[in-house]
Amino acid sequence: MTQAIETQQIKTQGIQPRYGSAFRCIGTECEDTCCHGMSVLIDKTTYERYQAFPAEGLGSLVAQYVSINTVNGDASSAAHATSKVGDSLYGRIRPMSSGDCPFLSTERLCGVQKEYGAELLSATCSTYPRALNRVEDELEVSLYLSCPEAARQVLLDAGSIEVVGDASAAGLRVDQVSRMVGGGGPFYKPYGFFWEIRELVVAMIRDRGRPVWQRLFLLGMLCQRLDEVRGEEQDRVVPGILKTYGGIVASGGLREQLERVEGQPGVQLDVVLRLIDQRVRAGGTGERFLECFEAFQRGIGYSPESTAASDVRRYVEAEERYCRPFFERHPHILENYLQNYIFRTLFPFGREESAHSTQQSIFDEYMLMVMQYVLVYGLLVGVAGEAREEFGEGHVVKVVQSFAKAVEHSPDFLRGINSFVVRRGLGSPRGIAMLLNFQAMERSA
Repeated sequence: MTQAIETQQIKTQGIQPRYGSAFRCIGTECEDTCCHGMSVLIDKTTYERYQAFPAEGLGSLVAQYVSINTVNGDASSAAHATSKVGDSLYGRIRPMSSGDCPFLSTERLCGVQKEYGAELLSATCSTYPRALNRVEDELEVSLYLSCPEAARQVLLDAGSIEVVGDASAAGLRVDQVSRMVGGGGPFYKPYGFFWEIRELVVAMIRDRGRPVWQRLFLLGMLCQRLDEVRGEEQDRVVPGILKTYGGIVASGGLREQLERVEGQPGVQLDVVLRLIDQRVRAGGTGERFLECFEAFQRGIGYSPESTAASDVRRYVEAEERYCRPFFERHPHILENYLQNYIFRTLFPFGREESAHSTQQSIFDEYMLMVMQYVLVYGLLVGVAGEAREEFGEGHVVKVVQSFAKAVEHSPDFLRGINSFVVRRGLGSPRGIAMLLNFQAMERSA
């Protein structure tokens, strides 16, 4: 029962987020709990070990809250359904009616770890909030921002992704590391150019010679071009594509043309309101996220009696007077959010298909990232509108962390985002510019 689970250390090269391997849980000092409101997926080995807990101890909780995942009600189909990812999705720990994990102690710590040690934690609980991805023979460790301490470490460190060196997984369960699909899926992707594409994508996000919306717009155009590469025989065009967009970054090209693009704050606000309201109505978002959404609504004066025009006017004012100036003083925060997303999801290629991620095209991966950025920034605008001159790092961490917990761990909602994009016709260059560009606000000042 206490048999140690194999750990290992894997060497890697290139840009590495330094916060991944260095993360340490702050325990009872944390303002949230890891898994409140969420089912925790567990691997087959963990499931079987939990069945051996004595009934007079944690075994009674296992009988009530731990079960095998089913497919259309058939538990025997679980192993077959998860064959692509081994036994990592074999079972789950359901939350109690309060939303808490049944193993959470009165001290707000893990009862399994307290009773049996870290060796008995599932792969999920052992590694969270770390996201472990293997690319070829290299391990990358980034963080899920649904953890408040992880969000602080990622967002607030101006040099968080400057370190080049080794990634260590010592002491962690690495038997369920995510990987790139690497071919054979429904979408062709130029996997052979992963590192070159990664380097360019990060350079585009760091390009402070242009506003963030222009960086993301150009990234979308790059992803659209890469999406047009349909097979290995066309891979010969990839170096040329990368050279073209690398040249745009180096020269500051297209900035003047993009500065003439009109923004559509009304479209942005409508998207934020509709999608966030949809997520809230689905339930299970947690109190912190609800508090942020309510602050957002107060910040733009949104109410049943308000008009769309007045909501947009206050949204514009909040962005211009409070939100934008803060991020101009702290440009690393939004960059860190996007860079962590790139590492965590292996953007723009995507992680191995599982219950948490479905294979999709490079451009769809891009739209999923952009839509989440739009929702996060939109919420921050409203929260800044309420906090005004007091808007600061604490507000940002709370919004990003609660959003990540409510959205990034909701596969159904994530799948619905791209469907929303298609229905609203937002996947065109014009649609992307409407979603991202706040420039019209400057002209309306």
